[in-house]
Amino acid sequence: MPAEKIADAKRDGSGKENVMVSRRNFATITIMLVILLFMFQFTGVMKDKLSKYGINEYQESARTELTEKDMFPASGQSEQKTAKVFYAGQSEKTKNTVKWWCTYSKRDFQTADSLNVIMDDEDDLPDVLVLDGTYLENRENINAVSDAVENGVNVVVSGLPDADEIEKNNSLRKLLGIRYVEQKEVTLEGIHLFAGFLLGGEVIYQAEDEEEEKNKDMDLTVPWYVTGEGTKSYMVGMLEDVRPDSGRQPAIIWRNGLENACVFCVNGDYLEDNSGIGILDAMMAEASSFEIYPVVNAQNLVIANYPGFASENENNMEKIYSQSQKALFREIIWPSLVSIERKIDAKLTCMMTPQFDYNDENEPREGEVAYYLKLLKEEYGEAGLSSGNVSDTGLSEKMEQDEQFWKREAPDYGFQSLFLENENELGDALENDKLGGIRTVVTPESQTYDEPVISFAKENVTLQRATGDGVNHTFMDDFRQRCIQTALGYSNTVWDLLVAAYPEKKADAWEVLSKEAASNICTYQKPYMVFDETTLSKSDQRIRRFFALSYSVESEDNTISLHVDGLEEQAWFLLHTGSREIEEMHGGSFSAVEDGVYLICAENDEVTIRLNEEEEKQLFFYED
Repeated sequence: MPAEKIADAKRDGSGKENVMVSRRNFATITIMLVILLFMFQFTGVMKDKLSKYGINEYQESARTELTEKDMFPASGQSEQKTAKVFYAGQSEKTKNTVKWWCTYSKRDFQTADSLNVIMDDEDDLPDVLVLDGTYLENRENINAVSDAVENGVNVVVSGLPDADEIEKNNSLRKLLGIRYVEQKEVTLEGIHLFAGFLLGGEVIYQAEDEEEEKNKDMDLTVPWYVTGEGTKSYMVGMLEDVRPDSGRQPAIIWRNGLENACVFCVNGDYLEDNSGIGILDAMMAEASSFEIYPVVNAQNLVIANYPGFASENENNMEKIYSQSQKALFREIIWPSLVSIERKIDAKLTCMMTPQFDYNDENEPREGEVAYYLKLLKEEYGEAGLSSGNVSDTGLSEKMEQDEQFWKREAPDYGFQSLFLENENELGDALENDKLGGIRTVVTPESQTYDEPVISFAKENVTLQRATGDGVNHTFMDDFRQRCIQTALGYSNTVWDLLVAAYPEKKADAWEVLSKEAASNICTYQKPYMVFDETTLSKSDQRIRRFFALSYSVESEDNTISLHVDGLEEQAWFLLHTGSREIEEMHGGSFSAVEDGVYLICAENDEVTIRLNEEEEKQLFFYED
């Protein structure tokens, strides 16, 4: 064959033909491979350079100059006319709930020791009166509340009078809409929350098996009140020998629709914690043809104490996981977190710590922070700082030891958030000069729920309390989540992974934790997918804007006119319309949350919403 042929054909002993590549083609292929290799490497290098993995993009994109000073003025200080709410009672917990509800919904909050004081000026009556049920054990107060209702004041009764008093007082029963007292105390099998009151739909809180017994934490011992005509129940007790359609189920939350206003009753202490803010908003939606109020529109998924960067607790790691803590964090936990995150379209905020044990000799490893910052950036997540440790090292001492590590490993990353494992150290955190860049503090879920969900910790630092821990989801946890979502369009799931790095029992192992968390987070977050998933910094920005804005509403025929003051880019509202639907909107956009509830995004100061002409929901009332 000629030498210039591209390939030489030869036959071996088997008769097969072998084709050999010429030197010229070999050189061409080699050059092409080198070019491709260079292009891929160059692309990777450019991606690293342009993506700026070592910089917190939320430091700029979630920036706002709004502080506590910009909050919509406290009660009595605003020139803008707002709905007036009076609270009368001795319960400090209920009083605080009503106060924060007024703060969030931009209502004017006032208190009074006497109901007569509230009714003295008929030209300046409150829009809403919230009172402890004990006030209605006095006939004079019953008459004052009846007069208020006749004059169009909606009344909320938190914790009813004693069952003996209700049983013997016909006027009181008529005011509350109670037909009769079946039993002065009964133990419920479960609790039934009907659809259309709180966001999230219908739910029955009843343990179906032994596994669900651990979730029973709602008060199941209540007086058994049977409500009469003209009432509407939103939550009732369940008894084994009482049919659900009998009308005799023990009432827990209901409305007595009188001719000029409504009396809402709460048979229990549900207004004594932050669940009450959602209950009150839901009641106001039931009292009128429509209800609109501002919300935060932020859903956070915070992974606390992840990752750590020191080789610690290695003996237990090998015993339980058969690998190191480093491998556990990288190869097992991270893929699981990403899987959960993507199922609900969340944005992770990982609260990092250089090490967990400050008493041992293990120092944090170098070079790993950049690895995790890159992973987070690619998932549109964010990193924050954590105070968590197992050595009882105080916050100031921990930050002192961590300072050089962060300067070396993440010199340009602007940490905006701090996970504070012990809320008692909040004062120290706010005064610590090494935490001067922190703009929001997040605390774990507490066993006391009578504190505000969101607030300002100081002038330029917001406080975001956890609304769930990811792993546990009791019946009361679920009810409280529905209430907070109804009031604020907000959740803050804080999943602490310190226990996975230092497991003390089988239930602490990652295999168990991840199974519980994946089930809870993915299942119970589904009804609220219309709300935006955010990192802590983005949530902080929205909270500041939420506190700063004010609004006014007018309606004529089927048109709602919303005027927003203090608008910074966007503001969100929940609109409850009953059975009507939105036909047209100007000045913003809307999304359906569920039947009769819409998430309104105001993009202009003036927003108009036109509803269809379906018949509005009617209030029921007694006929004498």
